[in-house]
Amino acid sequence: MDTSRGSACSPLNSGKRLLDKLLTAVFCLGLCGCSSTAIEQSSALKGTALSYFGVYARRSDFEKLMSFYAPDAVLEDIVYGNVATGKTEIRKFLDWNRGTFSIPDAGLALVVKDQKITGNTVITRGTFNPFEYNGKAMGPWEFVIWQEFDDARQIVHQEDWINYTPKQILIGE
Repeated sequence: MDTSRGSACSPLNSGKRLLDKLLTAVFCLGLCGCSSTAIEQSSALKGTALSYFGVYARRSDFEKLMSFYAPDAVLEDIVYGNVATGKTEIRKFLDWNRGTFSIPDAGLALVVKDQKITGNTVITRGTFNPFEYNGKAMGPWEFVIWQEFDDARQIVHQEDWINYTPKQILIGE
């Protein structure tokens, strides 16, 4: 009887076990690599989103703000029902040179309170601080901005959910 074929100590079984361990190690490293790549992408997207809202908050470099949008991006203002398609329309919609805009004490235009990132989606919640537009006091306005980014981390779709309504007009506060 040949005991070397089925024996746990046979060279054939030792080689198979080694191959199994090697394949398991490669698989585990692959999983780690995938999750590492996902973490790196999420971290890079978080940096892009923070930069976008930092530029928006300072409201001093409109060209930099526009650089975050892909050429064929779509921006939707859900409350008013406006849709801007492409950078030219988005530029007209956001136009920082239209009207007279000022923030008390030269502060920030907005504050980010919370941000969630999943895949290529960034959801940001915050407040537009009180400001003056064409001599009229406005804000504060709560907002949720939902952004979809492409692989180059440019905005391809944005939904603005902004509570524009002045509370004083509706309920006297």
